[in-house]
Amino acid sequence: MHEFLSRRIDGDFRIDGIARLAGGASKEQFVFGLDWEQNGRRVQDRMVLRMDPPGSMVETPRLREFEVLHMLDGVIPVPRAYWATDDATELGAPSMICGYVPGSASAAGALKTASGLGTVYGARLRPVLGPQFVRHLAQLHRFDWSDHDLPSFERPRVGSTDAIDWRLAATDRAWREDAFEAHPVIALTQQWLWDRRPAVDHVSVVHGDYRNGNFLFDEDSGEITALLDWELTYLGDRHHDLAYAMMEGWGEHDPATGQFYCSALVTPDEMIAEYEQISGLSVDSERLEYYTVVNMYWAAVALIGTGPRNAAERLTHLDAMQTFLGGLGAFYLDQLLTIVGKD
Repeated sequence: MHEFLSRRIDGDFRIDGIARLAGGASKEQFVFGLDWEQNGRRVQDRMVLRMDPPGSMVETPRLREFEVLHMLDGVIPVPRAYWATDDATELGAPSMICGYVPGSASAAGALKTASGLGTVYGARLRPVLGPQFVRHLAQLHRFDWSDHDLPSFERPRVGSTDAIDWRLAATDRAWREDAFEAHPVIALTQQWLWDRRPAVDHVSVVHGDYRNGNFLFDEDSGEITALLDWELTYLGDRHHDLAYAMMEGWGEHDPATGQFYCSALVTPDEMIAEYEQISGLSVDSERLEYYTVVNMYWAAVALIGTGPRNAAERLTHLDAMQTFLGGLGAFYLDQLLTIVGKD
């Protein structure tokens, strides 16, 4: 890493305290200290190194993640991106270095789960975090990205199915290459999705994994300090993120009332109403259902195809977890059948 940074930092610097970070299912992450000169003064920063493992459940370019974080710095709370490379010879794998952001991913005392799945916040934090969660998503989707240099992004045309065509083709290919055997629900879902592709009416920056467990917050104030895990970001339809955040698998049913909370934070009606008011963008129920199927299809492919394949071929440092998560993939197959099977 010293050689990598020496080509990007003018002057002397010192690296110390390198340690692995826990959490995450798709990248290897390390925290380290960097003593260096920035803007004419000596500073000591904590940094995070995100590296691709040999095989990931999410195969995406690090430069795309870097570009979107750089663009959104100061727009919504994101880690500051410093350097990135897709050249594996520099650090041993495609990698990105960003600033360390303090905060918690879950409430104190809450059960820690694999990759943040099942993260809940409770009655105290819900009304504090929920409005921020919706507001940041609305700000992201209404943000005008068109004048920014995004060389690693494909730019879909308004009124076209470009973005969803590319997304479906990539997921179909992952299934063909990674699945151990064919599955009738997957085949049915693929046909259902290709037959019903909606044209995009407004091209937004899509996070791709916007849910509970993928942001940090200050436990005392309840302020969201950083939105994380941008490896799935792309330009496309806002309904992708909305449907994802509202999925049953990420949500919570209040044990006292039975009320469902999207991403354990906000009710579906509240989320849609607040989102439309802040963003000025409408939410279409048919496209919301379509992208719910898109998200469950992608999750099923990653969880019962790519994850177990990586574990079997010893391409991941999280082989036990990626095998364990196959159970969630089976849950999504069952949910997919209730939608695509009725047609």
